[in-house]
Amino acid sequence: MTSKFLIAAATAGLLFGAVQVASAADAPKPPPLTPAVAKALMEAQKAGNAKDYPTAMAAIEKAKAVSSPKPYDTVMINRFAMGIHIGMNDLAAAGVDAEAAADVDPSVIPEADKAAVYKPALQLAMNSKHYDKAAKYAKLYLATTPPPPAADVGLAAQAFYLGGDFASAVALAQKNIDTATAAGQKPSRNDLDIILATQVKQKDEAGAEKTLETLVATYNMPEDWNQIMGVALTTRGMRDIDYIYMGRLMFLQSGKITPSDATLIGSTASRLGFLGEAAQAQKLGGTGFTDPAPRIEADKKTFAQQVSAGSKQNGTYNVKTAEAAYGYGQYADAENLARAAKEKGGVQDATEPDMVIGMAQAAQGKYADAAQTFASVNQSNPASARVVRLWTYFAKTKANPTTATAN
Repeated sequence: MTSKFLIAAATAGLLFGAVQVASAADAPKPPPLTPAVAKALMEAQKAGNAKDYPTAMAAIEKAKAVSSPKPYDTVMINRFAMGIHIGMNDLAAAGVDAEAAADVDPSVIPEADKAAVYKPALQLAMNSKHYDKAAKYAKLYLATTPPPPAADVGLAAQAFYLGGDFASAVALAQKNIDTATAAGQKPSRNDLDIILATQVKQKDEAGAEKTLETLVATYNMPEDWNQIMGVALTTRGMRDIDYIYMGRLMFLQSGKITPSDATLIGSTASRLGFLGEAAQAQKLGGTGFTDPAPRIEADKKTFAQQVSAGSKQNGTYNVKTAEAAYGYGQYADAENLARAAKEKGGVQDATEPDMVIGMAQAAQGKYADAAQTFASVNQSNPASARVVRLWTYFAKTKANPTTATAN
């Protein structure tokens, strides 16, 4: 939250006339101020408008010195003091004023004034890291009529989380997400972050992984990709081929790959004979497996003939050659061979041809086609299904980058 935002939000409280006529014509009028308080606040307004802050603060002190002030006097004195302190760019003092106004018995504050009291109190308490107070003001602000705008509701959810009221934070954030989804809009990054942080704090690993996938699919941010890819690689039930698929996605996505992840992918690729992937993993810090370079050099001497022979071979030959072609960066060949494998059939893993087709399409920049291909792949194994989903998210966000941008 920036100081500029806070100043813009609270400046209206400095205007005495605006405060006095805040209620609509058919709404109850605010309680009258004690005359001496009203007079001092008008002096404060005049000096504040002229940016004569010492005189304005002297008038505020005069208002505070009035004997036997009414509760509504206290509300208005502190609102004016808050506005003056904001004008002076003293947000710490403004926060003290805002909290003093918001801590007055809510029954004393006219309904029409409550939003103007609780919103800046919430903002300034967050700015001052008074999170317990911020959570309190958030509840009061949310109860005002009309309801706060969406951006302020998001801030309230953040206040609940930071104030330790995780149940309220998650409930409010989820409500915001459901509302946005129903309206065909992207859920707020702030709301998703609150839910994820709460799930992590409460050790809800399954929930956190689900939310992280939503972040990847919605915002396509590198830091989210790095996290979900690390999670995917450590998911129980991953098949050897899934590590290859994840490695290819990590290479194509150009995210951060740790040496340990590169070693896991490279070791699996080397053992299975995926030489191109082993070489890429080695370049990214993978160790502990045989250098694939000599084998690649020998294989490439006859690889063109291997590709050409695909038309005369069975589905198993075609899909294995398609896998090798992908690893060598021959994506068009990989796509064509995988299509031939799918047509001929007999492949042990019926999903493998479509996976290679989709990956090859994505590697060629045919993202919309790739997303459609991945959508047709059904995996009963949860770990394998996640790999397919991640490839789908990648293809969709690449096909429509404007739908997955950060707020």
